Amino acid sequence: MNILKSRILFFLLFAFSVSNAQEKYWVFFNERDMSKEEPVSRKTYSNRRSLRLQIIQETDFGPYASQIKELSDAGFKVQNTSRWFNAASFYLTDSEKDRIKALSFVKEIRKITNYQSVALNKIPAAEEGIYLSYPLHQIKAGVLIEKGWLGEGVDVGVIDGGFFDANSDKNLNYLFENKQVKAVKDFFSPPKINFYGEKKSEGEIHGTMVTTAIAGYNQAKKQLFGLAVKSNFYLARTESSQREARIEEDNWIAAIEWLDSLGVRLANSSLGYATGFTNPAESYKPEQMDGKTSLIAQGARMAVNDKGMVLVISAGNEGDNKGWGGLVSTPGDVEEVISVGANDEHGMRMSYSSKGVETVPFIKPDVTVYSQFGTSLAAPVITGLIAGLLSKKSDLTSKDIKKLLGQSASLSEIPNNFVGFGIPDVTKMVDILEGTASFKNNIEFKKGRSKVEIKTTQDEGIVVFHKKDQRNVISQVLTKAEKGKVLIFKPETAKKSTVVLSDKIVEISWRD
Repeated sequence: MNILKSRILFFLLFAFSVSNAQEKYWVFFNERDMSKEEPVSRKTYSNRRSLRLQIIQETDFGPYASQIKELSDAGFKVQNTSRWFNAASFYLTDSEKDRIKALSFVKEIRKITNYQSVALNKIPAAEEGIYLSYPLHQIKAGVLIEKGWLGEGVDVGVIDGGFFDANSDKNLNYLFENKQVKAVKDFFSPPKINFYGEKKSEGEIHGTMVTTAIAGYNQAKKQLFGLAVKSNFYLARTESSQREARIEEDNWIAAIEWLDSLGVRLANSSLGYATGFTNPAESYKPEQMDGKTSLIAQGARMAVNDKGMVLVISAGNEGDNKGWGGLVSTPGDVEEVISVGANDEHGMRMSYSSKGVETVPFIKPDVTVYSQFGTSLAAPVITGLIAGLLSKKSDLTSKDIKKLLGQSASLSEIPNNFVGFGIPDVTKMVDILEGTASFKNNIEFKKGRSKVEIKTTQDEGIVVFHKKDQRNVISQVLTKAEKGKVLIFKPETAKKSTVVLSDKIVEISWRD
């Protein structure tokens, strides 16, 4: 999260004025109403059947309507209702909280604003003369255009903070002209009267930019920004553009449940929660970015594991925040989701792009894509790519897609916590899906004590990741070769170094 100082001042004043008033709480109920015949859509059930998931799930059934009505009749206004967690959220005073807590059907109340540990997106196919944005060029996405795998029949959800002027944006005109935006919903309270209007800050265009990176196509300039140009879209606004607060996670969970209930499997969320909240007291601690601590992480895991969804999450822009650890934000910290970081034109991690936690037994981020403007615009590139793959093979699971991304990427066999498995190669992904892949092992292993010489015909743009162990990076450097060889020198604390050349990877193990 990048928070402006003016926003901080605004919220501190706001928080002071309501400190003795209402705060937002989750109210969890003892029992679920299992009587509803179809709590989710038939498309949701069809998705699960094709994915061999449990068709009827207990978490499809939420609180009793009569109990929600009892609370509403008593003057408590429901903000969001969660079927998955059998809960509802409210703004409550201390005395109101006590009144609700005394009700026999209420199991537990948790404040959302404070941390508590919990157990528990019409383009002619293959049109000539289309210009690809640099991120699409980097991942070799042209093959999808040639094949016409452009997301047809795929539903894409976008969870974001605002979609200002999306319906009149020149890069998204065709989506609206062809009625590919099927539904929108504002989960923020109070909701906008005009979903695409009411610009209160520059942040209101964030979702518009993200959707462009998923499916943007400028018809006049024939410029393609995203690959899901034939997909259907469902847009969810969950955040205020004027302040950052933990209460927005409640909206995120409500949005992901809404998408699941409509049968939308693929969702992009270029939102992350870590530090930089308007009220600093709400910030997470670095050790809580473990993929399971936050309730939003639990919701993301449930979406993938139980509901069969494919979630693409931006890794976060905390990379330069050394005091906090520069770590991937939640829910990008969840193992099962596809977390996307940002790289430069050489494949190095952009300094702002969050890195993976060293202590978890899985790699984060999963992959990286070129982005000058934050990981928010890296993740949707991958979402558009996945929509293309799903339009060819609709039964791909999140696990299948993660494997495809990893197998095809530049560091497929030696991933690290700076760039994950590296830059995906769409041509390789297509070869794998079509059964024509024949990859060669392009890793060369070397040992050295203080320096290692590598022969190469590549002159410049050689990236080196120096590591403390197999996957955790100490530093990254850009070097070049002279007279057909490049010299790699051992940093004092390095145990291994990965040298990325255009034709191979060299993995160096350093002797003491």
